[in-house]
Amino acid sequence: MKSFFSYFRRRPSNFLHPAAFLAVAVAWTWPLVTRLSWRIPHDPGDPILNTWILWWNTQAIPFTDAWWSPPIFYPMPAALALSEHLAGIAIFTAPLQLAGLPPLAAYNVALILSAWLSAVFAFLLGRRLTGSTFAGFVAGVAFAFAPYRASQLSHLQVLTAQWMPLALLGMHAYLDEGRARWLVLFAAAWLLQALSNGYYLLFLPILIALWLLWFVDWRTQWRRGAALVATFAAASLLLVPVLLQYRHVHETLGLQRTIHEMRQFSAQLTSLVQPAYLLTFWPSRSVETQEAFLFPGVTVVVLVLAGGFAARRDLQGAINRRSAGLFYALGAVFLTWLCFGPADEPSVTASLQYPYSFLTLLPGFEGLRVPARFAMLATLCIAVAAAIAAARLAPRRKLLRVIAGALVALGLFIDGWIDTMPLSAPPGRAFMSAPQDSVVIELPLADAVSTAAMYRAIGHRRPLVNGYSGHTPAHYELLSWSLEQGDPTPLQHFARGRPLVVVVHRAHDPDERWRRLVREAGGVLREETGVGPVFLVPPQPALRTPALGPRLASGVDEETDPARVDLGSEQLVRAITVPLRKSFSELSPRLAVEISLDGISWRQAWSGWTGEAALIGALEDARDVPMTLVLPDVHARYIRLNPSPAWIARELSVFGVR
Repeated sequence: MKSFFSYFRRRPSNFLHPAAFLAVAVAWTWPLVTRLSWRIPHDPGDPILNTWILWWNTQAIPFTDAWWSPPIFYPMPAALALSEHLAGIAIFTAPLQLAGLPPLAAYNVALILSAWLSAVFAFLLGRRLTGSTFAGFVAGVAFAFAPYRASQLSHLQVLTAQWMPLALLGMHAYLDEGRARWLVLFAAAWLLQALSNGYYLLFLPILIALWLLWFVDWRTQWRRGAALVATFAAASLLLVPVLLQYRHVHETLGLQRTIHEMRQFSAQLTSLVQPAYLLTFWPSRSVETQEAFLFPGVTVVVLVLAGGFAARRDLQGAINRRSAGLFYALGAVFLTWLCFGPADEPSVTASLQYPYSFLTLLPGFEGLRVPARFAMLATLCIAVAAAIAAARLAPRRKLLRVIAGALVALGLFIDGWIDTMPLSAPPGRAFMSAPQDSVVIELPLADAVSTAAMYRAIGHRRPLVNGYSGHTPAHYELLSWSLEQGDPTPLQHFARGRPLVVVVHRAHDPDERWRRLVREAGGVLREETGVGPVFLVPPQPALRTPALGPRLASGVDEETDPARVDLGSEQLVRAITVPLRKSFSELSPRLAVEISLDGISWRQAWSGWTGEAALIGALEDARDVPMTLVLPDVHARYIRLNPSPAWIARELSVFGVR
């Protein structure tokens, strides 16, 4: 078997294989290569997010505090940990951008590279396992241009799976030859894959563990097996700081996926026969999410079944000799099984039916929303199994081999070929200029608006209140809700100490209510653009929050409407605090704090919008969201918020003066 490093040196004609795969990758993504700098592939959603992330990887040194805190979701720190960091993909895109290529063009190059390198590395894996160039071709095409990939064209990080076959190639080669360079290849491929996609960081070790259990004869090959384990562990140590940062941010923000979310993005039985929308030769039906397109194609399934039928009498022999074909066929089945996600009920019986349930007990898996993405690993396994089956089933006569090869190639391309890739124009410029120290927000805070705002931030480079990611932080949810209620105070908050540029998207403001909101916040119209009007909210004075005294003991009388707090005796009160947590939408956007000395005569101590106070609380503590309202040092025994639900009084904390 040829080594990875001598493959091209010994036979220069072997350059034809990657060249052919590059041509297919360009054709499969056509006409993207002709519009690299000025078209977004598939849709202007996640591709814009990933373009922005790849751009950000050139603006700060990776894995530093500055890198973790990009200027989105302003002023939240460590916002990059809300999504994929894509540092593994940036090894391609960062040099291109530093050489002058626009961020969008670099993203598109990475998309084409993901298909090309997936084909090349799967080809090398299939060729090594079989010694057959044709089998390598089957593995390359079946993996790089699989039907599943057509459903993931908006997710560059999911398509960037090329390092998985390279890691497996390194493992197979080291087990065969024992050369240290294969360990280096394995470690590098594993690290690059883990740094390219958070799902594969957790999913690929499952396949690696199964590989070690199957292929390593621990009685006679324990040294090589131990070397592979040690290499994996040593390389993984480099990932620990990244994992700890994600865990810290997610725990601080209280971010965790629910079983309901995981079930929503898990496979169903019908997913296996549901082709993706863009496949040329297969009809598609509407599904709840694009993660439900798990159709593997017909050709690879037929090849694997035919290969299994041909080897049916040698099953025990295949097990004894640790057959690669049997491993990858069974691996495809098991990994597809994991796509069905966790069980609805946390019982042992249910978990045995849905083995993904056991994975949710492992660190990290509680933060993953889409179990169905195990499909990419299943796709790799069935591609390799199909390649091994194709080598086994190849006729001896040359003419028949050519005919059979042509039929297999035709079947693979029919299964995975897509229509012309849909392309869309990137967002245009929203304003001509802005003060250097300004903050920018684009309204409303819809996903389409926020992704466009992030793309424009690449040009204007101002801190951006908008954001779009895999998780939505508490302050952003609260901000969106407050603005939807017509509360102008959050806009004033962002203008405290520095000007705020507000872009109102005309297409989302048919009744001009967003214009009125900005004007109410003090915004002055600067210009009308193709996107919509651009306002400037002048710098607002900073809030002065006096030091609070001790928390005052209190009881709650819920029989009144609204419920009231009883301090037991007359006290001098400076502020009240309510932990809103996830219940901020139950709070009235405008309310009054009413006080009384006798519980009969009431007067207002404070009234107004609650958005800014709640926003400050969410930025201070994303879990409890403590909203503090400062009063003008009033004497009171009874306090109530009007209007408010009964739980507000139970949660209310009252503070005196120092």
